[in-house]
Amino acid sequence: MPTPRTIKTLDWVNAIALWLALAFSLGWYYTFTYYGRSGWPMPSMEGCGGLLFYYFSVINVRVELQAVHWMLAFPLGGILWVALLSFTAPYFNQRNQNFAWSLVQFGLASLPLSLPGPYMAYLAGKVHGVWNIHTMAAVALRHDGAPPFDWLTPLYLGLGVAAFVCHLYAYRQVFPLRGNDAWKHFLLTASLYICTIVGLANIVAGPLRYFLEQG
Repeated sequence: MPTPRTIKTLDWVNAIALWLALAFSLGWYYTFTYYGRSGWPMPSMEGCGGLLFYYFSVINVRVELQAVHWMLAFPLGGILWVALLSFTAPYFNQRNQNFAWSLVQFGLASLPLSLPGPYMAYLAGKVHGVWNIHTMAAVALRHDGAPPFDWLTPLYLGLGVAAFVCHLYAYRQVFPLRGNDAWKHFLLTASLYICTIVGLANIVAGPLRYFLEQG
């Protein structure tokens, strides 16, 4: 029988893996839309949080390190979002009884946006007609171009709305608030989240730029 500590550890691992999948999929979306048309921010709390953290702490280093920076931004954004929801919940007479489990619930809510990731990787590798892993890597690292398909933004926008609906469902599973209390809690935390993640990104940006941009 797995111990409670093992279960909590697995929950953390699963949640981080789910948000890494979100980062992977959105990374492809912005890579494709980078060439020729701008992408839209996706209506997902962790998605927007990850984007804000990345762009406010952006570093001028080689693309490989920028990719790692991108991938790490989204799990951080997801964990911080759930942490702030849990922090503000007692002000509405609620409490997150199982933080690790709630991470997984919110991570699962991002799955609609994560689903196109493997297909996007396939399209990136087939830019020149035949799929090739080296072509995929070149597109991912922006050493090669990829066509910005017209259906990309409508697809991701629709999946983003689906992810947000799933997110609200996950919220109600973790925090059984209803009506005005639920909206007050959610919107108050969203405002705090934006301020916190932008502030954190600016704090982190200094050391990142100092250590990684040298030379």
